[in-house]
Amino acid sequence: MDFYNDLIRDTSALLQGTKSCAYPYTPGKAWPDAGRNEVILQRDTAFELNGVGFNLITSEPVESGIAVYGDELGSIRQSRHFARVCLIGMRDDAGDEQKTYDRIRKVEFVKYHCFPKGYMIRTASRSHKEVVRVSKSAVQGGISFEKVGNLLLSAYLEKPAVEGIKILFLTDPQLDYAKLEKIAAKTHAVTETLNHIMNSVNFDCSTCNLKPICDEVEGMRELHFKRAGM
Repeated sequence: MDFYNDLIRDTSALLQGTKSCAYPYTPGKAWPDAGRNEVILQRDTAFELNGVGFNLITSEPVESGIAVYGDELGSIRQSRHFARVCLIGMRDDAGDEQKTYDRIRKVEFVKYHCFPKGYMIRTASRSHKEVVRVSKSAVQGGISFEKVGNLLLSAYLEKPAVEGIKILFLTDPQLDYAKLEKIAAKTHAVTETLNHIMNSVNFDCSTCNLKPICDEVEGMRELHFKRAGM
């Protein structure tokens, strides 16, 4: 189910030429998990990161690690645009679309069960928007994307089907965040179309508002027809 491969290529092209800092996956450097979703009040906030967060899943090999395109958390002084992209290498059960789909859904839910201390993530299950509020105390304590990334990596890698994951944190002011927004929206649309195909009993393409995605993404139409018994 490599429905996201074109979006992976689009993301790579957008980042081409942008300076980055790479960190290997090091579980011992993980930032503490608060165990629950913290509420960080405005008066306790150092800055907000406002943007998008999305997962791009592939059956191609992915080496686990973190990459930061732009400033690290300790260098940010005011609110700015932001994006978090998780490139996830997942085992594909060839011929068993239901099992692969179930694994994709489980991976999507990881972000709702990981709570970096002093790093409040606001997102919604039916949206690609993501806003992060970072506390003053977390900045003073040395929080970094490297440490937050290691915490998130550990959570994702607990899923048996995940074979590798690279987390990209984007804060460079020169990046085209409007294009990133479009990629995130398209990723969300692909996931919604997959949800519809795997869960819906209505296979009338003429009345489906997701038909453009089904027509455009390689393999999606074939999966749709297979599920419909056509």
